[in-house]
Amino acid sequence: MFKLRYNLLLLFCIGLAFTLKATHNRAGEITYKWLFGYTYEIKVTTYTNVGGNNLADRCEDTVYFGDGTRAIVLRSNGPCNGGCSPGCEGVILPGGTIKINEYVTTHSYNGPGNYLISMEDPNRNANVINIPNSVDQVFYIESYLVIPTYGTGINNSPILTYRPIDNGCVGKCFLHNPGAYDIDGDSISYELTKCRGRLGIPILNYTYPATGGGTYNVNATNGDLTWCTPQLQGEYNLAMLIKEWRKNEDGNYFLIGYILRDLQVDVGACNNNQPFINAITDTCVEAGSIFTKIIKATDPDNDILTMEANGGPFGVAAPIATFSSPTGLTPIAGLFTWQTSCNHIRKTPYQVTIKVKDNDPSVNLVDFKTFNITIVAPPPLNLTAVALGTSVNLKWTKPICRQLTGNKIEKYCIYRKENCTPWLHADCEVGVPAYTGYTKIGCTTNLNDTTFLDTNNGSGLSQGTNYSYVVIAVYTDLALSYASNQVCVQLKRDIPILVNVDIQTTDITNGSVFIRWLKPNLGSNALDTISVPGPYEFRLVHHDGFTGTFTTVYSTTSQFFAGFNQLSDTTFVHTGNSTSFPFSLNTQNIPHTYKIEFYANGQFIGNGQKASSVFLSIIPSDNKLTLNWQRQVPWFNSKYYIFRKTPLQTTYTLHDSTNVVTYTDTGLVNGTNYCYKIQSKGSYSDPTIFSPLLNFSQEVCNKPKDTTPPCAPKLKIVSDCITPSLMLQWNNPNHSCSDDVVKYNIYFAETETDNLVLTDSIKQLNDTVLVFDNLTSIAGCYAITAVDSFANESAQSVKVCVDNCPEYELPNVVTLNGDGVNDFFKAIKNKFIKDIELKIYNRWGTLVYETTDSKFLWDGKTIQSKQLCSEGTYFYVCQVNEIRVVGIVSRNLKGFLQIFQK
Repeated sequence: MFKLRYNLLLLFCIGLAFTLKATHNRAGEITYKWLFGYTYEIKVTTYTNVGGNNLADRCEDTVYFGDGTRAIVLRSNGPCNGGCSPGCEGVILPGGTIKINEYVTTHSYNGPGNYLISMEDPNRNANVINIPNSVDQVFYIESYLVIPTYGTGINNSPILTYRPIDNGCVGKCFLHNPGAYDIDGDSISYELTKCRGRLGIPILNYTYPATGGGTYNVNATNGDLTWCTPQLQGEYNLAMLIKEWRKNEDGNYFLIGYILRDLQVDVGACNNNQPFINAITDTCVEAGSIFTKIIKATDPDNDILTMEANGGPFGVAAPIATFSSPTGLTPIAGLFTWQTSCNHIRKTPYQVTIKVKDNDPSVNLVDFKTFNITIVAPPPLNLTAVALGTSVNLKWTKPICRQLTGNKIEKYCIYRKENCTPWLHADCEVGVPAYTGYTKIGCTTNLNDTTFLDTNNGSGLSQGTNYSYVVIAVYTDLALSYASNQVCVQLKRDIPILVNVDIQTTDITNGSVFIRWLKPNLGSNALDTISVPGPYEFRLVHHDGFTGTFTTVYSTTSQFFAGFNQLSDTTFVHTGNSTSFPFSLNTQNIPHTYKIEFYANGQFIGNGQKASSVFLSIIPSDNKLTLNWQRQVPWFNSKYYIFRKTPLQTTYTLHDSTNVVTYTDTGLVNGTNYCYKIQSKGSYSDPTIFSPLLNFSQEVCNKPKDTTPPCAPKLKIVSDCITPSLMLQWNNPNHSCSDDVVKYNIYFAETETDNLVLTDSIKQLNDTVLVFDNLTSIAGCYAITAVDSFANESAQSVKVCVDNCPEYELPNVVTLNGDGVNDFFKAIKNKFIKDIELKIYNRWGTLVYETTDSKFLWDGKTIQSKQLCSEGTYFYVCQVNEIRVVGIVSRNLKGFLQIFQK
């Protein structure tokens, strides 16, 4: 009787123990919300089976905060006056089989850092198909929180709007989307992972559901998880990482957190077909505008459909988006409406996820579609431009979105181009794209800084050029506004401008350069000779190279600017023997830069932009010459003409043209001299200035030569330890990748660590085999190169190393009887040995012989008495130093030697 009671009690305890740990977790995730400072609200959400022993229902759970601390957290959702009081009972979802449990707490971290928040429970629900013995597997979820070291330190996890409990159907594609959005504007990505067990380790033998066929993936951008198609009925657990990314101060994205979502899908049998949402395109809206979109869905089975929408626009500061959430027979249409505001401006788009579900009585199937809405900032307003000397003063008014908190304007950036071609941004085209021809010339520092003086970085702008400007606003998160209105302005033509710097003679000392300039215009928007009376002077200044200190090379003066005795001289030929500049003029090796200064009544009025000559250089290579040229001019060069003179020509002829500053002339003969000069063709954007502006470079000659090495030969080595011998074999590059190899260089190193050294050259091109016989060692490393007719040497072949197979063996008996047979103790095998350290001892431990010579011959006489050793047993130790490719390698021999005298 006692035994029976004991067995019943044991069975009861086993059953109770099983029941107590049967929390039957089905799905879950952890989210976090920033409160203040380094304090966060953390919420653990789990989905569990309903029923069974109530002791298995978790009124509280343990949360690990990732900083070495943890807390027991009461359940906080559902009725709070039941058996879990002061905790709550949770909420049973429609259908009555699944309960949602929320455990919410707050935690303050010490400061910025990376924290892994986690929770685990003893086990999952039973019979999960892709998790072996699932009822005994720990249920584990985690989220990764990064509190950044810069900025506000604010970081909220993505908000997940669709639950991780879903239904699927055998033979039909399964879809799931978490409906995630991030209120911080961080970018979100998605990736699949394995369900986790104890301590966050992936569950052993967990399998992805499509193993053995089908597809299982997640769209990294919109979060659509697709499984095509389930083959077996039952429950499956899937897992995905929902990652958030933020740009740092350098503009690079870094991971700022993630959620590990463990979700469960219950696959059943059905004859249902999925509903379908029509395609939805991404869009943009200017802040302050109202956006509406009609979204349509159909069902092939004519089921009743329910449509809902979630995403960022529903979680923003008011006004939030609305959706009509229609229900009805197919087809249905839902209306999405959003009155946007300036507070909605941000760089990353808002993602909206649409879900439609049918009402099939067996299994409800769904479809998802996502689309993005970018809220674009309005442009700065009323941009104006006024020319001031060689500068332009820009003014504008603030955009209509000028909030002082949140994502606010940090600066304005100004863009300029040198023509007045109209440009108006397209819809959704923010900032100033490169194709417009505009370049950024500067930025202001804050919202209220709405002026900018363009001085061309202190160099001044150029007369004769039309300048076009636009301005954009840049927000805290680097969002860009639409561009402002376009303005165009031209500087007053009240100073002379250069139009020619033309090399006429190329010489190292007696070169010559033709310079021409245009006089200032007269009129209201040019030179006022009444307020600026003469006498007037043009002063031409010069320096060698592209940078330097200007010195005067020519000047001309007249009392009047127009009429009789006017200032009309606007050209000058600068030569090496110029009376006003009595120095040599090297136009062969250096460029020359000029500037024309304007004076009135001895006072400096201004100067036009400097202009340099076109400076040509040539790089020779195999059967070709590469021409490169530089220039610094205030006009725009649209084309360059290449003039060439060959040894058979006495004058230059036009050879080709290009619109870039480099040109490669091919098909040339190596060693032949070719001469070139470049003529630039340019113009100012002011149509009243004559064009084209034609200017020659200096003349440069060079000879093409082969500077390209052949490709490296491919080396292989056949070695023979017995002979010993080596055979090197390689290919002839002239048969594949070269045409003028004239010899091969052989490189050798004794060990793997030694540097390869040139040891031989072979000039017989067809001789691609080299044999070494009767070697004392074959150990070493080899490489080979090919050398062409211009002494260009290829890269070395892959280094090939071979090793010795050392042998060293000593006998164990010797007869010292003088019969000529076995009268000496010596090595019976000796190959690839550098030296040895041999010591022989008698039975009393006395040293009787020693040597370092591997080819020793011991006649049996002791080193002390020079007498023959007595018969008996002797002991030897021998350190053998082998020659190997890694260097000298030592090994030890030990043995007994029997000496006989008869």
